[in-house]
Amino acid sequence: MKRSDPQHEARPEAAVLELDDFVPYYVRAIANRLAQAASRLYQRKFGIGLTEWSCLSTLGKEEEISASRICEMSGFDKALISRGLGSLEAKGFIQSRPVEDHNRKRLIRFTRAGRSLYEEIRELALIREQRLLEGLSSQERSALLASLRIMQRNATRLAAEETAAAEETAHEQGDRPVMRASSGPRPRQAGVARMPLQSHDLRERE
Repeated sequence: MKRSDPQHEARPEAAVLELDDFVPYYVRAIANRLAQAASRLYQRKFGIGLTEWSCLSTLGKEEEISASRICEMSGFDKALISRGLGSLEAKGFIQSRPVEDHNRKRLIRFTRAGRSLYEEIRELALIREQRLLEGLSSQERSALLASLRIMQRNATRLAAEETAAAEETAHEQGDRPVMRASSGPRPRQAGVARMPLQSHDLRERE
């Protein structure tokens, strides 16, 4: 009886992720295309990047705002927002003031030049939005916005849960003792005395 070769046995086809029906694919693809085009456009016409525009557009909703609030609303990384705000302040588009009874927190607001720049870019952004939504009725646009708001809440909750799970896993792995394979005691070289290790010496020099 001929023995079957497991390497040549028929295997079931692996499940394929159908991108045409996968919502995150569309969200990512649309966001990437819009971001790349906007970055080139705003840099060429106004001399600012997409991160700086995100700061300005978020600031446009509130008279004064903190950097942490901009991060919360825009979804950008804190370091990225910090660089964007620093660039805007250096160019004279925003100004900041310290918050009383708070050592580090500052509130940000437009300068006159920044408000003028915001209004100019806002008009261009609205034109780009109309181009993006061509072919959708007003009812379809309202339904799309409602769905996007639900997705945004879900994405925020999902990100928080996954971050918490990752931190818990890292904490558990940090508390777990590291097991190393032992091949027995090392033979001591003749004429060489073993000195006690003093790992704290390196820390004190740093």
